Amino acid sequence: MTEIFSIDPLIIKTPYEIEYKHSYGKTTPFFTSLSKGKFMTTRCERCKVTFLPPRADCPYCLGETKWVEISGKGKIHTFSTLHYSGEKFLKDLPFQLVYVELEGVDTVFLTRLKTKHPEKVKVGMKIKLKVSRDLEWRSSDVWAEPDE
Repeated sequence: MTEIFSIDPLIIKTPYEIEYKHSYGKTTPFFTSLSKGKFMTTRCERCKVTFLPPRADCPYCLGETKWVEISGKGKIHTFSTLHYSGEKFLKDLPFQLVYVELEGVDTVFLTRLKTKHPEKVKVGMKIKLKVSRDLEWRSSDVWAEPDE
């Protein structure tokens, strides 16, 4: 039902809902492996570069990449403390957004850091990736935690 708030100018409130369908295409194995507790990413056999987030094709030689499993362990490359967020993470504010260097990966990976001691977060801190038990099939299903 439409509600009218004003006539001059006309301001109305109308319920609006949209359903999205999207495909992860060739990067689907990254998300499906999470349901098995594994971290998969891609590697270019020609260039010997491993990418996370995964890439279907190598941006350097345009060759097709192959899937490889990684440990999910690494260290913080850099971080920022967020005091503003989208609706999904409002309850977590403030939190750290981190770029992590993962073992066996040549790129950095952007994710959230969940920690009980945000004052101890520093560059070089060891981390491990974690996966949600209730997958939403989104990048927010993965986060980092201190690896103590």
